Amino acid sequence: MVLTLICTLTTAATADSASDAALKRKLLGYWQSGRHAYLFKSDGICYMVGGTTTHHWDIRGGMYYDEATPLEIVSLNGNEFKARSRVKNASEGLERCSKKDIEQLKKFFPDWMKEHE
Repeated sequence: MVLTLICTLTTAATADSASDAALKRKLLGYWQSGRHAYLFKSDGICYMVGGTTTHHWDIRGGMYYDEATPLEIVSLNGNEFKARSRVKNASEGLERCSKKDIEQLKKFFPDWMKEHE
């Protein structure tokens, strides 16, 4: 019985890790809000395009972490990412940058883009 419990818990943890990894892969790349564009990298750093602002991000247990702040993932797909704070009852949203958007960013911030790709 103890062995069954251990196997069940291990399987659940592995499934959570796999789904977290899949969510992380979906988030990688260029996203934009109404004001700024961002680059999410696999090393857990998010860069504001063209600037020096960075922050650390992660996904654990199906939750998005911006620095140490946990946010509930409302949606994350190829086109949009929405997360909501459980404490402040506020949500944030980004949309995926199109190829055209990225080409524009390369024109405006050529040195920055070369450095961060």
